[in-house]
Amino acid sequence: MTLPAAPTACHADHAEYLRAAIVAHARVAENTWRLRLDCPALAAAATPGQFAMLRIPDRSDPLLARPLAVYDTFAGSSGPRYADFMYVVHGKFTTALTALGPGDELVAWGPLGNGFGTEPADHVVLVAGGIGQTALLALGRERLGLARYGTAARTPPPARRVTFCWGARHAGMFADVEDFRAAGCDVHLATLDGSAGVRGTVVDLLDGLFAAGLPEPHATRVACCGPEPMMAAVGRWAEARGLACDVSLEAPMACGVGICFTCVAKVRDGHGGWDYRRTCIEGPVFDSRLIEW
Repeated sequence: MTLPAAPTACHADHAEYLRAAIVAHARVAENTWRLRLDCPALAAAATPGQFAMLRIPDRSDPLLARPLAVYDTFAGSSGPRYADFMYVVHGKFTTALTALGPGDELVAWGPLGNGFGTEPADHVVLVAGGIGQTALLALGRERLGLARYGTAARTPPPARRVTFCWGARHAGMFADVEDFRAAGCDVHLATLDGSAGVRGTVVDLLDGLFAAGLPEPHATRVACCGPEPMMAAVGRWAEARGLACDVSLEAPMACGVGICFTCVAKVRDGHGGWDYRRTCIEGPVFDSRLIEW
């Protein structure tokens, strides 16, 4: 099997460092918040799958910024202006973040990382676990022709169909599912307790959806984000069926620009070995076959 090379572009060279005002901030699901920042430069440049490093200004605790995927961007009266982020409260930074409201500011650096590519696909299958939907909405909207992203022209071939599969522990963890339905995605849910959709994991959901006959492998592409064990399982599921699968890794990051090497992942090379690659620089999106899970 011939593996593709890992991406090498360093978007940190062109990222904007700015202070951005919060214009909306609300709890949208259990322990899950949605944040909108007024940041025209970031909103204009971000592409599906990229992220920004955010921190609370004028504080030393927490000192380091935290990475959050760009959920979607929105235009103002004169072009791209707002960027939305989703996050789960877990730790000192996100706990402190919930206390901020409209008018408060955050420091933002982005967009960063290599997002999803523009390979042609007739059917795009978005697969999320936990908070993984944050990396996928913009990709679905782009492939369905509802939005264009980035300062450089991104013109991926439109997909005929986008299916969104989301797995969580229970129904209360699903945040703003209607965003995907409004984009035209075919939405399917799975919960471990059976409180919404299929009872079981998102892989059980995929098995059920495709039991009647898989699409042609060359016409379908999977994009996945969520907990690492879930992404590994989805990657194996896709590979067993001959489907291309891109995964957006959620590695902890301290710098976001490749200096600290805290976000490294084991990535296979074309010679049967592997080496460490920085998720913030070569990723966060990789071909699932490249990851040494």
